[in-house]
Amino acid sequence: MVRLRQDFGADTFVLGMIGKAFLLLFLALSFPFFGSAGERYALKIAEGTSPRGGQELVVENALVRYRFWADNGVLASSYLYFAPYGTKELEAVPGWTQDKAPELIQDVSLPLEIWPQGAAPDEPFVYRISYTEQGEKVLEVRLAWQGEGLEVEKRFTVAEDALYTLPVEIHLRGQGQGVKLVLGHYPQGKGVPELVYLYEGRKHSQPLASGTLEGIGLVAKDSVFFWKFQGMEGLRPFQGRNGAGQPVFGVEIPAFSGEFVLKGTLYAGRNRYILLEKAGLQGIVELGFFSRFLVGVIRFLETLYRATGNYGWAIVLFTLVAQLFLFPLTRTQIRSMAKMQRLQPKIQRLQRLYKDDKEAFQKHVMELYRQEKVNPLGGCFPILLQFPFLILLWQSIFNSAELFHLSPPFLWIPDLSLPDPYYIIIVLTVAVQLLGQWITTRRSGAQAAGGTQLIGWIFPLFFAFMFRSFPAGLWLYWFLYSSIQNLLQGIVYWELSRAAPAAPKPEDAGKN
Repeated sequence: MVRLRQDFGADTFVLGMIGKAFLLLFLALSFPFFGSAGERYALKIAEGTSPRGGQELVVENALVRYRFWADNGVLASSYLYFAPYGTKELEAVPGWTQDKAPELIQDVSLPLEIWPQGAAPDEPFVYRISYTEQGEKVLEVRLAWQGEGLEVEKRFTVAEDALYTLPVEIHLRGQGQGVKLVLGHYPQGKGVPELVYLYEGRKHSQPLASGTLEGIGLVAKDSVFFWKFQGMEGLRPFQGRNGAGQPVFGVEIPAFSGEFVLKGTLYAGRNRYILLEKAGLQGIVELGFFSRFLVGVIRFLETLYRATGNYGWAIVLFTLVAQLFLFPLTRTQIRSMAKMQRLQPKIQRLQRLYKDDKEAFQKHVMELYRQEKVNPLGGCFPILLQFPFLILLWQSIFNSAELFHLSPPFLWIPDLSLPDPYYIIIVLTVAVQLLGQWITTRRSGAQAAGGTQLIGWIFPLFFAFMFRSFPAGLWLYWFLYSSIQNLLQGIVYWELSRAAPAAPKPEDAGKN
């Protein structure tokens, strides 16, 4: 019996046993680790003291840590502590330095200061802070102040799984004319965020003379701090300075008698189109061709997530779709590699015959490739085609990491947008790749082992070390891809063993 068929039988047994072991491990680990996102996250509440000695309330959800201060009743901080791969922790409220430990700029005005007579008060108004828990996942924070002829109440709804959005209501009671509401500090200089106005769903760099103001805020490369209003007529944007000369932006409230209610939503988070779209703010950013294509991939992953209930299984289906799309090229690649291995004895014989004439050796090798209809580069291009899928998945995870973070865990991995905390998926991937290399080495024979095969042994280890901190979702894709490659390799070798006998053993190559 020919060598290829002998190897195929042994390799099939090894692949089958290891494949079953991986499958059993995969299924066994699936059940105890599944859970809802709500079981992993809950709102955290803490009370403290502001820098001026006033009351402070800290509320933390799955992504953001909010700080409310009694001094002027402000939202002092929206700190993005969730930082997936490629990002860092970030303060979204303008007026803070962006150092490793952010500090408040001196005399800055923070969001939602009220200027009753259109000018900053000489002394801060001291609000009373209270909160009401509406279940484990929602908290309503209230900041109340009562002055001469005016009462103010600010309501914030903090949800455990909100995607950087914070619903806000401002209740003003009494007589008011020329009241201004500060929405935030307006940074000055080069490289600062762009102040953007939203009218009829489209952004503008300057306020319009007519039309309903739908929102106003700052858009930076990494973050967005934007207020979106709910159908409020009569709001007029303004830019000015507080009593200390610090620049601010905000809105002027129309004159009222009785009660005036301003409703809106604050988005204070990362500049990610898919998240802004969910907040209804897609109009403040512009997409290029690749970004539009990437958004389509993210939506496809979301569709798979809704169908399976887990982003891990969504990546499994994404991988299967990608491999099905590339199957014709992958099959060509493996067949080309198999034919190259079968030609190794003949190439080694040519090496012996023309060991002193490299030019003649190359000429005869190319002639051999032509006769056997083998493309020596045929195994390279399909491998390179894997990288666009890998890059698309990487960018999709990067741009929708918050969606992964809030979804249920997958197997032992709590968050596929972060590295595997136990490195299990990396170890499994390396094991599968080394298994494939071992089978390839056995088929090609000991005499074919050289620099190329040495690289095949070293590359998986080098790859694992260099990219160990990449999101676990990417490693899941690479593990599945490597496993499918091994399976397809076995199928193709089986096809070739039935189609024609293999070349003689390498040790018999010199007997012809």
